[in-house]
Amino acid sequence: MENKEYGYVLDGKIYRKAFMDFPDLIIGELKETEEQTLTYYKERFDLAVGQVEAVKSKIESNTNKGSFLMKVIHLKDTMHEFDAIGDFEGLYATLNALHTELDEYIEANRQKNLDIKTALLVELKEVAESHDWKASSALVKEIQGKWLKTGAVAKEKRAEIEDAFKDVTQRFYERRSAFYADLSKMAEEKESAFEEFLEKAEALKSIKDIAELHKVISTYKEQWHALGKIKPAKHSEFWEQFQTIIKAALNQAKKIEKVKSKISPEANRNSKEAIIGELEKANESILPKVDLNAINRKWKAIGPVGKKFSEELSEKYLRLSGIISEKKFLNTLVEKKSKKGASDDDLNKLRIRLVRGLLDRDYSELKTFEENMGKFNMASGLDNLLDRKLAQQKLKVEIKKDILTELKKAW
Repeated sequence: MENKEYGYVLDGKIYRKAFMDFPDLIIGELKETEEQTLTYYKERFDLAVGQVEAVKSKIESNTNKGSFLMKVIHLKDTMHEFDAIGDFEGLYATLNALHTELDEYIEANRQKNLDIKTALLVELKEVAESHDWKASSALVKEIQGKWLKTGAVAKEKRAEIEDAFKDVTQRFYERRSAFYADLSKMAEEKESAFEEFLEKAEALKSIKDIAELHKVISTYKEQWHALGKIKPAKHSEFWEQFQTIIKAALNQAKKIEKVKSKISPEANRNSKEAIIGELEKANESILPKVDLNAINRKWKAIGPVGKKFSEELSEKYLRLSGIISEKKFLNTLVEKKSKKGASDDDLNKLRIRLVRGLLDRDYSELKTFEENMGKFNMASGLDNLLDRKLAQQKLKVEIKKDILTELKKAW
């Protein structure tokens, strides 16, 4: 046997000498001379050195050093089995140093990752409380991207911080889902409001007078715009339905208008006189029982009566409907202000007192209006409008005086 520094030959076999905790190891058989064989295995040691130097060089030149830890560990686990003769102990010293360096690097990196993730978690918690769902969703997605790009933290902290991040993220998306569910529900409720509106709009078809119909359509359009926003497609669908109802109502009113135009003024006059007779009969009572809205629709539905009778009939109609309307309003006030079980005499006294109060108010408004009329610039075309307004104020006073006279006679 010939002793060598790192290996020897014994009984025709090549041995690598023991080192560290690794025993002597048979690595081959003697095939040529002893010296040639040992030289061969010493040269093979250069391969082992090359592997260690290669990983060392990569660690030194790469920023992501931690990715080479498993390579170093693999070399440490397998290097002692390499069939070569040389300073394996020196290689292990290099590998151990690299292992220590990588452990320290990874530890520092994981602390850095922990700091980054802690900061991201704080940012996420703040963003997750926002109610600006579009902006906050984009920010949460951005934070999630940064989180995924950030490496692992120390094992003892990993579960805690990952669970915290997952919990905040999950709660944010649950809140967002609940919000959009409520939004969807609200949209459905809004759609119901549109459907109810369209059902109500069907009443347009019952209006026979074309002028009144145009006014009511304008009111309905204002109500439509007040309904708010829903999904564009659904909004368009409802709008088309609304336009269909309007078109049908207008077509029907135009047909009625044509029919009305064919009816003689005398027949129309008789119809209006019949309505006035109905109002006169209703007005005989201090508690008139008549539907003024229905009467008004009938009145407007009647065609022209001729210039000779138009003004006279209109004045009678306005006065009678005005008196009946005031009586109905007065009776509403009496119901609210009278004591339970009050006698007819007490009720009549209350009516007189209330009418006097209303009359005083109307007198005051009329006086103020007359005093202010001179201040308006008639050149602006307001004279006709103001004259009508003055006539209305005077009519209100006259109507209440008539009711007061009627009440006094009854008492």
